[in-house]
Amino acid sequence: MADDPRQRQIETVKAVYDAFARRDVDAAIVHFAPDFELRPGGTSAVTGRQVYRGYDGIRDYYEDAVRVWAAGIELEPTDYRAVAGSVVVFGRVHGVTEQGPFESEVVWVWRSRGELLVSCQVYATRQAALAAAQAG
Repeated sequence: MADDPRQRQIETVKAVYDAFARRDVDAAIVHFAPDFELRPGGTSAVTGRQVYRGYDGIRDYYEDAVRVWAAGIELEPTDYRAVAGSVVVFGRVHGVTEQGPFESEVVWVWRSRGELLVSCQVYATRQAALAAAQAG
């Protein structure tokens, strides 16, 4: 199974979640293309920044996430699916903002080019995420 490109994509995405859980931006960045784009949803709603681009953008996102989710944020991926050149991850986000606890179901769609991830978009519904993954 290790030679299956879909499984390699899933393992790459899992490594990014592991790095985020440790707040290790350097461990995450090694999996991103230089032109990587992140559209994070919840954090964007608070910061007003819709897109984080490139390595500097990812570093900015980590700083924003620490600031926005000062009491902590946990990403809980529960199901990984390789779909049409993307990895769709179903799960939940748990966090605490200045307004109090936050919990939501989310779907992340990760796209790759070769061995590197080129984008991640967060969606609030399964239907929107799967449609985006299949369109890509």
